[in-house]
Amino acid sequence: MNILYRFVSHCPRLGQSNQRYVHYLSQANPVRQSKDLVSCILNNTIHHDEQILVCNKPPGVMVLDETWDRKAEITNPEQDDEETKIKSSLSNTNPCTIQYHMPQFRSALKWSHFFPCLRTPNEPSGLLVYTQNSQLHEDIKSTAMRSFRKLKEPYLTFYGITTAIPRKLEDSQHVMIERHIHNGQYLSYEVFEATSNALKEGRVYTGTIEHRTLSTNDELKVALVEFKTTTCTWDFVEIYCLRQCAPLLGDNKYWNRVKFVAGVPMYINPIKHEIYPTKQQLNKHVRLALDVYGQQITCPLHLHLADFNLPKKFRRQRAIVHYHAQPFPYFHETLERLKLKFPDDLDMNKPFEQQIDEEFEDAINR
Repeated sequence: MNILYRFVSHCPRLGQSNQRYVHYLSQANPVRQSKDLVSCILNNTIHHDEQILVCNKPPGVMVLDETWDRKAEITNPEQDDEETKIKSSLSNTNPCTIQYHMPQFRSALKWSHFFPCLRTPNEPSGLLVYTQNSQLHEDIKSTAMRSFRKLKEPYLTFYGITTAIPRKLEDSQHVMIERHIHNGQYLSYEVFEATSNALKEGRVYTGTIEHRTLSTNDELKVALVEFKTTTCTWDFVEIYCLRQCAPLLGDNKYWNRVKFVAGVPMYINPIKHEIYPTKQQLNKHVRLALDVYGQQITCPLHLHLADFNLPKKFRRQRAIVHYHAQPFPYFHETLERLKLKFPDDLDMNKPFEQQIDEEFEDAINR
């Protein structure tokens, strides 16, 4: 009897007999229906004033559908969104995206325009920065893209959990990427040479990425890694992790490009060997630690855009901004389960707490 009681009390799925067990990873993305998207984003407001809205986006919440129908294809990630959207006659028909709900956001904010200054991609979590001021939008964009990025000065900081310990604990690389569409989604591929026309036309995009390993678990072969980069588009961090033979936890697009050959992890040419996305397979010990063994749970991508920093650095710099977003509770619980930890000097060990701006309550309730 005592043995049975101890077993049930230490098994959350059996111990909670009066309530349905809900795995913490299944709650990482709170959006269940498209109508919940606006309230989800506004409930995670970090800063809001007359000019700027800064929010913390949960993982998997779609910002835009890159495969929407368009009369004029846009390939260059430097191009504007709201203005280019009009000029190129874009037709975003996916109601599961933030882009689709721009009218509701403008209404809630009482803004006449909604320009993106920074957007975390669809799968990662992290910062979203919007403004209604076209000049401020242009100043931030110009400073980030034409000053910091051009001079290879990283201004974005990500934190990610990898399913292997990186080959090098610290490194810095300049990466070139091109994209191809496969089964309705864009896939990124690293290239090692590109023509000037490909770069100019935006068919190949470049970025500088550096990383340092903050914490490792040698038994589970996992790590917490900090990435500093000049871009957050085209899955740059995910592709960079493949160079280190350390795919990100929850990466269901690229993880299988790393194969074990005679027990040694190797980055395999995905085009030559026709490697396409499939659900990530974790080793037994990591699955047990995360309590996903034998469960039908798709693990969210554990990559968080935490910091957007354009400090005063250049003589004719047009914008100085600094915004920060703590990782969500699911990220911290995964760290705890994998016995990883942020260094104390980073002040990152407190998870993000939802903050509801009173000004948005009526819009959220609607």
